[in-house]
Amino acid sequence: MSPKEDILHIFGKSGAHSAWGIKHCTRVYHLSKELSLHLSLDDEILYIASMLHDIGRYPAYALPNIDHPLRSKGVASNILQRMAFPTPKIPLILEAVETHMYYSEPGRSDEAVYLRDADILDNLGNIGLMRLFSLIGYDDLIKTPEDALERARTFAEALPNKVYTKAGRRLAVKRREEMLRFLSGIKRQTTEYAKVL
Repeated sequence: MSPKEDILHIFGKSGAHSAWGIKHCTRVYHLSKELSLHLSLDDEILYIASMLHDIGRYPAYALPNIDHPLRSKGVASNILQRMAFPTPKIPLILEAVETHMYYSEPGRSDEAVYLRDADILDNLGNIGLMRLFSLIGYDDLIKTPEDALERARTFAEALPNKVYTKAGRRLAVKRREEMLRFLSGIKRQTTEYAKVL
């Protein structure tokens, strides 16, 4: 089995929620590539890191009270060793996995930096909104639609400032505007109906 086939097989058994699953990881991979067109990133490192960056939050691998990037790093290390993946690339993949969250400092490699920016950007804009609303009742921080709206407001304000690359910052501004238009429309329509009551 090739590494890509092995990864897809792992996803099939992971119990991943669609907000963090294969489509999210694939978007992160392609967006990382798009943002870094001016560079020559190692595609294998970028692909594997993109596919495994959230694996520690999937039901088959998650552990209570362990931050998912650290858990993802441990699970990814085990998977890569089992796959007999080329040893020199493993530390670069693991660094990208460990530093992918918006609250982390970017990793040192270009692959880690662009993966992190792409992951942040997937939490913004229309896709970010859909992901938040799909997590209602599934995520401890998003129990109600109101929680999802509040989280969207927080993301729209905070996440663009976390994006590191120039190309990523340009896209973050556009995606932030998408979210703010949506939130403004919800607020306006909610207010209109509140007056009727």
